[in-house]
Amino acid sequence: MTEEKLKEWERKAKLAKKKSASGGIKFDDDKPDYSLLPPNALEDAVKVLTIGAKKYDRHNWKKLDNINDRYFAAAQRHLWALQKGETFDNETGIHHGAHAICCMMFLVEFYYLQNNKNEI
Repeated sequence: MTEEKLKEWERKAKLAKKKSASGGIKFDDDKPDYSLLPPNALEDAVKVLTIGAKKYDRHNWKKLDNINDRYFAAAQRHLWALQKGETFDNETGIHHGAHAICCMMFLVEFYYLQNNKNEI
């Protein structure tokens, strides 16, 4: 470790100790804060994914043709059901919002898979 890097960590440690009520240090200020995820929505989304894995197979969504249009349409169906006052999906009994979240996660993940497939 370079002397410059060591000084940077010492500076960060002093600052962290000032922030800490008990004197502990953890350099996680710049890391994603997973505690911000709403637990009930996350649990419902995981339930939707679990049902989907049992019904179709794990990661089956990656094998579909025309993923962008199909999952955008599926997300819209669940969002419009909410808009019309229907809270829970008839088939699963899980909140339509959780179904829409899953569809949107598939779209985002597909984007990353397509744009990173040529990277190491």
